[in-house]
Amino acid sequence: MTETTPLLNSYQVEFQRLMSKLPVSSQRKAAFARFFENGFPPSHDEHWKYSDTRPLQKQAHVLAPAASLDAASIDEFIPSELDAHRMVFINGRLSCELSAVADLPDGLKLDSLAIALEQDVSADNIGAVINGHGHALTDMNAAFAADGVSLRLDANVSVDKPIYLLFIGYPTAEGQMTQIRNLLDIGSNSAATVIEHYVSANAEAYLSNCVTEISLAANAQLKRVRLQTESPSSLQFGATFAKQQRNSRLSLHSVDLGGRWQRYDTHIRLAEPGAEVHLDGLYVPTGRQHIDNHTCVEHEAAHCISREDYKGILDGGSRGGFNGRIVVHKDAQKTDSEQSSAALLLSGKAEIDAKPELEIYADDVKCKHGATVGQLDDQAVFYLQSRGLSETDARNLLTYSFADELIQRIGIEKLQKHIEAAIIAKLPQTALINTTLEELL
Repeated sequence: MTETTPLLNSYQVEFQRLMSKLPVSSQRKAAFARFFENGFPPSHDEHWKYSDTRPLQKQAHVLAPAASLDAASIDEFIPSELDAHRMVFINGRLSCELSAVADLPDGLKLDSLAIALEQDVSADNIGAVINGHGHALTDMNAAFAADGVSLRLDANVSVDKPIYLLFIGYPTAEGQMTQIRNLLDIGSNSAATVIEHYVSANAEAYLSNCVTEISLAANAQLKRVRLQTESPSSLQFGATFAKQQRNSRLSLHSVDLGGRWQRYDTHIRLAEPGAEVHLDGLYVPTGRQHIDNHTCVEHEAAHCISREDYKGILDGGSRGGFNGRIVVHKDAQKTDSEQSSAALLLSGKAEIDAKPELEIYADDVKCKHGATVGQLDDQAVFYLQSRGLSETDARNLLTYSFADELIQRIGIEKLQKHIEAAIIAKLPQTALINTTLEELL
């Protein structure tokens, strides 16, 4: 048990304040009790070795108050001409005025989690996918999250356009937090695309903690894109937990650009034969940013497939991390798994910690993993120079191409253009990159 500290006592006061406004929930109380007992993960914990949580412990955070924005002020966040069903949350609360969900197809139930909980819908499902694989920060989220998305897709339904979820952090003062819980439940033989977009409306420092649980029934398909462009002064923890049934297919695309400190966890359970998951991650820290990704794919059944490809572009004095763990259980024969991690260092001060892991308890499997860290290939730079580019333009183009390979896999053109523009804006010598692309593409 962690010794009680003034920090945890302050969170206890905030929790009691929240509970005075919400229906009594034994599940929420139990989550806070675990958080209060364990405290924030310590640096000597192997799973948090490269994600020092001391930045989260400098002060206790209180829930950000309700806030509002007008439609014009969120235009800059939304990808241009993106045709999608839209839900907008400000400081973790649904904004009905900014959302557009009037034309949902039959079989798609898209609600605020707060409303679903009031109607006793989804309450039993919160934490069901996590199933003991969480830790102090997911417990913190379960204790404090009062809203988010409850998405339920009935069997045999295909949603024809993306579901766009925009989460806006708009703190009124330093030391506030947003806590969001999303539940995505995709029925058998159904298919959907979900975009989670996390942004900040001002430059105030705050804590963002968002957990998404995904459940895929037999033969279900889900493409989920997560784009994080929050304030450079914000602190972020996030996690995705997914459980897949027979012959389901899950594609997860993550792009992390913002924040001062971020840790993101992804935990996938391939629970029945034929399940397939594809994980693509792109992170671009600059300055003094810290972005750490931890993934775990558990092959629990036979004949399942996993593909994992993470890339980082690091500049300045930034630090990145990737810990990818693949577990092949005893009965998971005929597993087919591949994992790749690559990092491009644009500065001599940037650092990357990469740790691929394989745990195999079956004897008939095909598994491979690898990690590479380096700088731009001098031969490739020389080749482009021989084709008429300057050295600077050649390096800019190669850097962009390194990132763009993963972006193209998303398969949503309007969103891809939005992401490309955001990445180019972060890279050094932005004007030169844009000029080079205009000339060559």
